[in-house]
Amino acid sequence: MQIIWISDTAPAGFTTDIGYFERHRQASMRLRVGMPARALAGLGVTSAFVGLDTPAVLEHLAPDRVDAVVFAKLSTPRGPTFDAFATAYLGTAEHARARGLGVAVDLADNVFATDRADFFAALLARADAVTVTTAALAEVCARRSDRPVHVVGDPAEGERRAPRFSPPRATLLSRLGLARGRALRLLWFGGQYRNFRDLAALFPALSELAVSQPVEVTVVMNQDERIGQALDSLRARGPGRLTARFVEWSLAAVAEELDRCDLVVLPADLHDEMRAIASANRVARALWAGRAVIAHPLPSYVEFGDAALLHADLVATLRWALANPAAVDRRIHVGQDLVAARLAPDAIGRRWREVLGPLCGTASA
Repeated sequence: MQIIWISDTAPAGFTTDIGYFERHRQASMRLRVGMPARALAGLGVTSAFVGLDTPAVLEHLAPDRVDAVVFAKLSTPRGPTFDAFATAYLGTAEHARARGLGVAVDLADNVFATDRADFFAALLARADAVTVTTAALAEVCARRSDRPVHVVGDPAEGERRAPRFSPPRATLLSRLGLARGRALRLLWFGGQYRNFRDLAALFPALSELAVSQPVEVTVVMNQDERIGQALDSLRARGPGRLTARFVEWSLAAVAEELDRCDLVVLPADLHDEMRAIASANRVARALWAGRAVIAHPLPSYVEFGDAALLHADLVATLRWALANPAAVDRRIHVGQDLVAARLAPDAIGRRWREVLGPLCGTASA
């Protein structure tokens, strides 16, 4: 089986360099293109990648060269450049299907809650199948398209590490402010400022926790001047007992900070329709690294209900975790078994092959 992945984020022209996408700063390119392609390669499926310079795309869509085409995330914001890419996507999908190639469209976001909904509805109409990250997003797509929709989760990044939950314990002296002790190391990592705002909403409650337990909050994300201002405000809430660190995002930085932290905190706005369909990739990443996770109960997180600590009140849940370390440690083990069975790269590779296999050379009318 031979697959071509098409994206506006791919380099212009034709490449077989899987590593480019595995190292990409954009999570959707790593999790929805690079890692699946690598996992498929282990199953004997070859992949190539084409940027949307249309002549080069069409040149490679020959039945003797490729069996199926996957349209990955279209990242360009709405505007003239987007319109050009949209035209190229639609024309390429029509060309592929006319030549008997199977066409899949992969969605990682609720695109139907954006100003690009009309384009994606048209693209799905030209597909043989749709792949999505979560069951919640599958329901959204099923209401907008009659094409088969398949849930293919995001693979867990990084190496599996031994579970460890051994946070510092507050002593009587620390509660009285007579001794400081080691700070509790909390980690939040992500790529978008709008998601960071969910963490900032926890700052008042974290300052209360810091009265009895020193707290250090580490934020790993792309550079943004607003982050510095927000972390300054956090430090001001509890001088000496509430500290904050910013680390610029990289794959290595995420791995290093996961190794360093006591636990991962992943707040979310449960009323945000974009967040409601988000995948559990950060939960899986943290558990796979052997770390405890406290998070708001997004729909995709519920399958980790016996592993992550899911609750509307994250700081109260954090207090419970500090008082019950053995129970939290057991949860990390449960989470790793779940990730291994469903979201480890080899499991995701098998799922992609299961979905793409029937598309090869069988484009529908």
